Amino acid sequence: NPLFVEGQPSDYTNMAMEFCNNFEQERQRTESFVQLIKDLDLLDTRDAVFTPRNPDGTPGEPQKLAEYYAVSEDKLRALPAEKLAELRDNGALGQIYAHLVSLLGWDRLIALAFLRQAQPTTVN
Repeated sequence: NPLFVEGQPSDYTNMAMEFCNNFEQERQRTESFVQLIKDLDLLDTRDAVFTPRNPDGTPGEPQKLAEYYAVSEDKLRALPAEKLAELRDNGALGQIYAHLVSLLGWDRLIALAFLRQAQPTTVN
């Protein structure tokens, strides 16, 4: 794909520049959101843990896979009503709830990753 056509940016170049601009806007928005929840002291450190099954089906030794930050539901509930209303009105509360819902998938995601890793790979 040419970058320029007749001395002007091509459609391809314009789309690439638009993508970069959109990406930067979303990065800034994410940075602002993270700063907001940090300023409100809503984050806690959590561990991603996987408990494999032994050959006999009993739970194996839990394995810590990662440490990450997540919004604390207790800290969120402890916010004053005015602050919750402000978060609702500026759209941050919806993002916080989306984050909390996404955390429910950790266990499933880890289990799927281990299952895929355990499957033999075939070469054609």
